Amino acid sequence: MHGDQQGAVSLTRREALHIGLGTLLGSAVAVTGTRAEDGKAAADTTEQERLAISFWNFGLLSTGPNSIFNALEMHMAETVQRGFNCIRTECGTGITHDAEGRPRGELEFYPVLPGHDHFTRELQHVRGGRIDLLKRLIELCTVAKRHNVKLILSSWYYLHTFWFTDKNVTAELLGLPLEKRFMYFARGLDRILEELKQRGLADTIATAEIFNEVGPRHHGKTVDHEEALDFLQTRHPDILFSLDTDSFDTSRIPRNAQVWTYHSYYLWPIYGLLEQDLIRGDKDLNDPAAYAPIRRFLRRDLVPFQAILDSRAGRPPIARDWFRRIWLYRNLDPNAMPELERLLQEHLEKNIDRFKQRATNAVEQAMKVRDELFPGIPLVLGEGASYCADHRLRWEERSDAYWEVVEHAARTWREHGFWGAVPRTNSGPTDPVWHEYPERLQRANAVFLGEKP
Repeated sequence: MHGDQQGAVSLTRREALHIGLGTLLGSAVAVTGTRAEDGKAAADTTEQERLAISFWNFGLLSTGPNSIFNALEMHMAETVQRGFNCIRTECGTGITHDAEGRPRGELEFYPVLPGHDHFTRELQHVRGGRIDLLKRLIELCTVAKRHNVKLILSSWYYLHTFWFTDKNVTAELLGLPLEKRFMYFARGLDRILEELKQRGLADTIATAEIFNEVGPRHHGKTVDHEEALDFLQTRHPDILFSLDTDSFDTSRIPRNAQVWTYHSYYLWPIYGLLEQDLIRGDKDLNDPAAYAPIRRFLRRDLVPFQAILDSRAGRPPIARDWFRRIWLYRNLDPNAMPELERLLQEHLEKNIDRFKQRATNAVEQAMKVRDELFPGIPLVLGEGASYCADHRLRWEERSDAYWEVVEHAARTWREHGFWGAVPRTNSGPTDPVWHEYPERLQRANAVFLGEKP
């Protein structure tokens, strides 16, 4: 977009963002790029309240007696009570409307691995059933607006959400060529935003992402991403559009993003004590020798790995590491969990300074990449800390050392001027921490927001 005032410096939106200038029209934050004396770029996000983000991920898909939508008003009030003012969620892009822009309405959804995924965090309440995702998103935004809570919209479709969708939708969307995926989903996001604008709900959107954790394997080329972002920015100059990554691979990063959301799982390596090379490695999980070192933590009546694979029969396979992760935690022996939790706790306590440094290093690297590629745009931590795959394990929630590291990280995000941050990925109403240790979430958010040192 070129300036139309006579004598004004004429810059395209992309040029203005690249050199860190300009006001993003009607946006949720005014961004001014400056160059500090020490040479670091800084983004002034102090004009707008920082975003303390609750991660609801598959919240729109939750079903059963504990579905978020059975008591949405209550959960939104609890969101505020726990110190959050923003929610990051799957919004159903590509699913809510068909290729011609027609709302699909109510669709059938399914558990990812029936009979085996009920111990897995964030999956235990995605039990399948008929859902109208657009109707739910409108309801979510309506209730969020009453509580002054913002939303970050994203799509996990090619990473996770296809796990749950019906045969026809799955075939259609997985069948899209890579070079068409960014623009197809950009158009789907445009339709969702139009639906929200018609209902006066666009002001609930802090920022929107085309995809979570972009990468060429699932989504296409960076040039396609840039074209899709240009389309959305032209269609909706009043909304900020984000890039979301899980790495610092600059080849994946479009230069016209208005916000950069990145992920830092600085505490996840703790679970190497249990997971070892069983998740990422190539060991045959049907061979008892593969898991012999951790056999004491597993059930005597072990569920075979082949049974996990067979539960997905007739549907596109999920990622290999997720088959293996769900198999491992499906087979944890409850009687062995106290010993496992003790070992995990001790490992963290012995290495607490190293884990704090991992968090700090990730922030510094993100700042360096941001300053080199698009100085001045806001940074957001969209996922982070750890991912405990089994909701029966509660040592994280109880551990003072764990939350000491989380608060250190929150303080670091704040000191480096981050616009928003999750305290950790497991931070929504479907997670045990929500009801059992709400004060932990509240304190971590208070640290990030500057309400506590």
